[in-house]
Amino acid sequence: MAPLDENVGLRRIGPDDEPEIVDLSRGLEFDQASDLDNGMFSDSGSSHRTMSTIQSSEVADYFQSIYGTTFPSDDNVPILFPSGAEAKIADILLHVIIRLCRGGKHVPDEVDEVLRKASMEPEGAEVKVLDMVTDSGIWVKEMAEIYPAARFISLDNKPLIPHTPHPRIEFQVYDFQVGIMEPDDTFELVHVRRGVLITKDFNFMLREIHRVLKPKGFIVMTEIPFEKYEGIDIQIPLRSAPYFAQSLKHAYKICLEEGVDLTAWQDMSTRLDPTHPLWENELIGTPSIAVSQEEGREMPHRRGFNNISLRQELLPIGAWHPDDSKKRLGVLTHQFALHQMRSTVTPATERLRTHLGEKQTNEFFENLIQELTHMEKYQVYGFCYMWLARKI
Repeated sequence: MAPLDENVGLRRIGPDDEPEIVDLSRGLEFDQASDLDNGMFSDSGSSHRTMSTIQSSEVADYFQSIYGTTFPSDDNVPILFPSGAEAKIADILLHVIIRLCRGGKHVPDEVDEVLRKASMEPEGAEVKVLDMVTDSGIWVKEMAEIYPAARFISLDNKPLIPHTPHPRIEFQVYDFQVGIMEPDDTFELVHVRRGVLITKDFNFMLREIHRVLKPKGFIVMTEIPFEKYEGIDIQIPLRSAPYFAQSLKHAYKICLEEGVDLTAWQDMSTRLDPTHPLWENELIGTPSIAVSQEEGREMPHRRGFNNISLRQELLPIGAWHPDDSKKRLGVLTHQFALHQMRSTVTPATERLRTHLGEKQTNEFFENLIQELTHMEKYQVYGFCYMWLARKI
C-alpha cells in the first residue's frame, strides 16, 4: 500500500483578519521551539483544583498506544482521532478552514462586539472565555492577541503540545467529562469546536457549558459532520468516490461503537432550545412572582438558550469549485482530509482486517488513497455548521 505524500504545503490566514492565504512555513505560532520541560500545562485533575506544572515524565500518563498509534488515555474520550504529530498540523488546518468559513474572523460579529466593548471599558472590566478543547492552542492564542481585556481558560483532556505561559491564558488538563471545574455563571463566552466527537455524553457537556456561562453569555459551536455530497445544483449523497463514501460509513460506525452522539449534528438547534427535555424546564414550571416574593425565596430559573442561529458553509474537498474563495477553501479541506487519513490509517486498517481480511483491507485503502489524492475529479463537498446562541 503506497504511503501518503508528506509534502502537503501548509498555509494559514493572515493576521489582518482577511481570508488571505499566506505561507504557513513562516510566522507559524506552533511552539516548536518549546520542549516538554519548558512548556507549561495547568493540571486541574483533583477535585480541589490544585494547579501544578505537568512534568515531562508525567505526559505519557495522558496517552495510550493502540495498534502503535497514540490516543488519549481518558476512558471517557472516544477513541477516534490520534494525538500524535499529525494532530497538531490537522488542528491548525481546521482552525484556518473555520476562520475562512467565518470570513476570516474568529467569532461571530455579536461576540466580537461584546469582547471589543470590554476592551474599551475602564481597567478591571474584563471578560472571561472558555475554550474547549485546546489541541494546538492556536485559537486561544490568537484570541488573546485580538482581545486584550479578555481572560481565557483553555481546557483539554490531554497535553497535546507544551505551551509558552501567557498572562491571560490558563491552560488546564483534566477529565472534563465528569464536570467543568469552574463556578456557575463564570464565562461570557464558551467556544466549542468539534464538541460532538470529544465526549461520550454530549448532553451532559452541554448542561455543564450552560452552568458555567453567565446569563446572556454566548456559546459558539462549530461542527463538520461526516456527510459528503456531490452535485452543487442537486445535492446528492456521495457516490462517485465509492471508497471515500465507504470510509465515511466506517467512521460513522466507529463513532457509534465509541458512544458518540452523532444525532447532535442534526438536532443541535433543537437541543439548545429551552423546550428540549435536556433542560428539564417542565419540572421547574412557571411560578408566579407573587408566590416567590411572599415566600421570600428565589425560584429556579429556566434553563436553555435563545437567539439560536445556524450558519452553514459549503466545504469543497479539492480545488474544483469555480468560485475562487471556495477553491482556496477546498485546497485546505483537501489537505485536512489527507492529514486525517494519514493519522488514522494504521488503526483503521487493523479494525477493518477483522471484518474484511488482509487482502481486501489493503485493496480498500489503496483505492481510498487514490480517490483522496485526486478529489478534484469527484467534486465532493460537505458542510461546516456554526451555531451561535445565548444563555437565557
